[in-house]
Amino acid sequence: MTGLLVGVACFALHAIVSLVWLRLPGSLSPVARHAASALGTYAVGVLLAAWWLGPFAYWPTAAVSGFLAVCWLFAFSAVYKSVSLRILTQLARTPGHTLSLKQITNDYVRPEFQSRIEVLLRMNCAEENEGGFAITPKGSETARKIERIRGLCGIDGNGMYGNAETTDVATTAADHNTGVCESPVS
Repeated sequence: MTGLLVGVACFALHAIVSLVWLRLPGSLSPVARHAASALGTYAVGVLLAAWWLGPFAYWPTAAVSGFLAVCWLFAFSAVYKSVSLRILTQLARTPGHTLSLKQITNDYVRPEFQSRIEVLLRMNCAEENEGGFAITPKGSETARKIERIRGLCGIDGNGMYGNAETTDVATTAADHNTGVCESPVS
């Protein structure tokens, strides 16, 4: 039981440290800050517990602290990177709680796609051409590896949330009485 409590205490310390550290300027990425905080607070917590309490079960401590740190990172990542959640919070803040499809596309979708294209270009997985973008040999090799991993994991759809049916933009807009029937990318 002591090991479990020490694991929870290590995680609590990690949560506090990461919340403070993420607000400070610096060149270290948020994920690297989470990892460093989790490892550092775990080491400090275990050493302090060993000094203060004496011997205790190490592996339950490691399991609880590690599990909670991964859950914390997952929750942070979802809130930090989710385009859907950013759109939802903007809808909640907007007077009338509505945004046009065009505004959502311009404010959220287009910048997200642009930043992802820039990553692919920097990684030399894609290159710009007169018609848009083309895959490079490095990109083809990366895509083959990803497809193998997807197959191994039984992933055959395009997202984490199941294989929802694709809907037509015009039908979706009409169903929601938005009156917006234009293509999301123009």
